[in-house]
Order: sequence, then C-alpha cells, then structure tokens
Amino acid sequence: MLGLNDILTYPVLPGDDHGGHTARLIFANWRPDIFVTLYDCWMGAYTEQHPDGVAAPIHPHWIVQVMADHEPIPEATVHQVREAFRVISPSRYCQNELARYGVDSEYIPLGVDTNMFKPTDNQKADKNALGKRSVPLNNASQLPIDEDNFVIVMNGANKDPYRKGFTRMFLALQLFFDACPEARQKTRVYIHSWMKQARDLPHGAHVLGVDQYCRGTSDYHNLCGVPDEGMAHIYGAADVFLHLSEGGGFEIPLLEAMSCGLPVICTDFIVMRELGAGHGWLIPPIREGKAVSKYITPLDAAQCIANEEKACDALLDAYHHPEKRASFGKAGREFALQYDWGIVNRKWIELFESIRDEWAYKPLADRKL
Repeated sequence: MLGLNDILTYPVLPGDDHGGHTARLIFANWRPDIFVTLYDCWMGAYTEQHPDGVAAPIHPHWIVQVMADHEPIPEATVHQVREAFRVISPSRYCQNELARYGVDSEYIPLGVDTNMFKPTDNQKADKNALGKRSVPLNNASQLPIDEDNFVIVMNGANKDPYRKGFTRMFLALQLFFDACPEARQKTRVYIHSWMKQARDLPHGAHVLGVDQYCRGTSDYHNLCGVPDEGMAHIYGAADVFLHLSEGGGFEIPLLEAMSCGLPVICTDFIVMRELGAGHGWLIPPIREGKAVSKYITPLDAAQCIANEEKACDALLDAYHHPEKRASFGKAGREFALQYDWGIVNRKWIELFESIRDEWAYKPLADRKL
C-alpha cells in the first residue's frame, strides 16, 4: 500500500487482474459500510460462487455502476448485478435494459467539468499549438497542423483491436479524400491515443493512405498524462470530433467534446445515440439488404459496425457547412451542461444520504404502526 498525494493506493495482487482479491485488502483496512465499483461487472470479480452454487457479492453492500456496451445487455451482466445492494445505470439505455430483466437501478450518469471543458476563446491559437505539440504518424511524409486547417480529432483508448473503430475511421477518411480532393490539403487529423497498443495505428493509417494527414499525442505525454486543461485545448483546436466506436458504456470523450462546443460524428448505437442525437451526425450500421452487420462478442450480444460511407457523407457535410457545425456545437454545449460534476455529484450524495437515512436509528415513536 503506497501513499501518493494523500491517496492510499493498493497494488493488484498477482493473478488478480480484475481486482476482486485486492478489494479484500481494502475491506480489512477500511471496514467500509458500502463498496462502490465502476467495472465490467460481467467478469464476476466482485461476486463469488458458494459450494451450493449460489452467487454472492464479496461485500454485503456492493453498489455497482453498470457499463452496458452491448445490445441487448448481456445476460452475464444481469446475472452479476442481481447480487448487488444497489445498481447504478449511467445511461437511460442501461436502465431500460436492466428493467427488462426486472432489475431496478438508479440513473446517475458520468460527468465532466464544464468550466474546464468549454468552447475555446482562440481556435487559431489552439490549432497552432496542436501542430507544435504533436508527433506525426509518418516521419517520412508529414504535414503540419496550422490555423487554416480543417481539423478532425479522435480520442479513444487503443486497448483492443476493434472496439474504438480506428480503422473504420481511417476508411471513412480515405473515402472523404477521394470524394473531395481539395480536402487533402486542408484537412488534418489529430489522434489522442496510445499509437501501438492493441492496434498499430500508424501502420493502419499508412496502409489506407491517410497517415501523412495524421498527427497525435506522443507516448511521452500519454505516459505523463494530458491534464484536463490540455484536453480542452485539443478539442478547442478541432472542427469536428469523429468517434465510430463499436460499443461503449458511456463514452466520456463524446461528452467532453460537446462540452467544448464541438460537433460530433458518432455511431448510432446505444449510449452514443443517447449522447449524440441532435448534436452531430449519427452513423448507422452497415446494412446488407435487410440485415444489419453487428459484431457478436463472446458475451453473445452485439456491438455495432459503423458504415464508413455514411461517415464519409457526414465528414463532407461538416467540411462544406461551417454554419451547421456551429449549430451542432452550440446544441452540444447546452446538452453537456446537464452533465456537469456539480449536478452529477449531487445525485451521488443524495444516494449516499438515502442509505444513511435507511440505516439510521429510528426512535420507538417513529417506528410505531
């Protein structure tokens, strides 16, 4: 256990990749009344199976915040959350899916600091700074970012080969440049992600012929961490935010971008639809006749494969219509204000206070029927 900046940090025990056994160290030290997790609860780290086959939580008052990133919600997720003391849904989609299985949950979304993530005062300066502080995907053939460029920003964790849809977005860029050759000289792409984690993003961009237009965050800055203020300037430099994720339990970058007044292009799927509708362009899945192409994961539920041709159409629309971008950006900012930490945190406080009140001693007079 290490004390870092007045925060006690616990190690992950060997072989305990998902933290279930490590959590018991915390219980022993803190003896918590409640145990809150934000976790892919279908993995089962915080429940255990008794010899009689009955599942039970590792803490009697487990509050689980559920990330529902499939359609429908996987049965494995429902099986786990049934054991929780309280269930928190960060999206209306998740709340409705759980209700189909008879599981009650309270809606408390994730949030952002809207005072930090806000529309920029000087987009040209942000674009120039972005060009100087980024690294090219192709050192041999690179183009700078300057104040006159049309800038597309991507932000997503490159942790598995498919989910964040980077290759799908490169395909959409390829189609965009083919459809509008003049955009090749005016457009730049900024990618905030680990470049060679699950996918080799520079290689994928190179194979699809778009790497010379792309720059991104250096591994050094990713390792040190880009502060919220720096992220706000990244969004401020952009003209549009492109996010063709195949699935996501909430997708905080979408909310950050909208809070900065940035129009979004995102997949028309579960919570991305919930956040992006009316604030940008929703990209439907690929269709073959009446069939919809979806990726069925090992959880036996679907994630969405966005249509890169429709994404190309959205990029063309955004490129040629700055007034439409501005309208979407304004609507997105107004929408994001309801997710400010000051509002979201009050919902958590109300939840905790309701539990304290439920457990509080009641005088005999109050307990009489």
